Amino acid sequence: MYPALPFGPVTLPTGPIFAMLAFFFGLESAGRFGRRFGLRTDDVWNVGLLAILAGLIVARLWNVFQFWYVYSAEPLLIFSLRPGGFAFWPGIIAALIAGYAYLLRRALEPLRVAAALSVGLLTAGSILAVSDYLTGAVIGLPSDLPWARPYFGEMQHPAALYRALGFVLGLVGVWLAADPQRPGRTLGHAGLAAGLVWMVADAFAVPGAMVGPFRASQLIGLALALVSAGALALQARGRSPQPVQAGESDDSIQGSSPGSSSLR
Repeated sequence: MYPALPFGPVTLPTGPIFAMLAFFFGLESAGRFGRRFGLRTDDVWNVGLLAILAGLIVARLWNVFQFWYVYSAEPLLIFSLRPGGFAFWPGIIAALIAGYAYLLRRALEPLRVAAALSVGLLTAGSILAVSDYLTGAVIGLPSDLPWARPYFGEMQHPAALYRALGFVLGLVGVWLAADPQRPGRTLGHAGLAAGLVWMVADAFAVPGAMVGPFRASQLIGLALALVSAGALALQARGRSPQPVQAGESDDSIQGSSPGSSSLR
């Protein structure tokens, strides 16, 4: 594995470097895709950047307050940024609030912005999955398949690369199937793609957090896929043409006859 990447005389940690790449290319792809929905690239960038910054700041401060007895003894640890030094859910909530506040301020349509950002999340997810493979954050199950990769002398499924490939395929599918007049459909396709990736790819990974006998990530993927598929079905049903009754058809014909029209 490659926990650090050498760049000449400088060695940089793999995780933070790929996280910055994921943020940049995720927002860039979201901004470009947002043009299809009539959004300004700057607005999409501003929404995403503001949400990310607010989420990171609140997540870090929440962790500091939660473990103040540790940081009070070593104040410099406050500036030591580690993956475990952020509170996940407070950060997510802060990011959503900050992003929505910007939408209200700029009078942007939330559904169109969410559709654009969903494409950015697929892009960022593929890059972060490659980072998980390089750092060993996601470990695969033992395998003797030709594409199995060695990990400390044992051949294993490259589960993180399965994720990356799945996100890329989902991104291509969402991009090709996008309809500028139906942003909700794009959002549903992106959610369905992400859910299926977690369901399938994580079946080849060493189990992490478990909910009973099931992997938590697969349950989240299943829930996301079901919700997205249900939303897509409702949208398709709502746009399907309604059947016309025979009586209504006759009335409409009679009402449109020349004799029934009146001059004003």
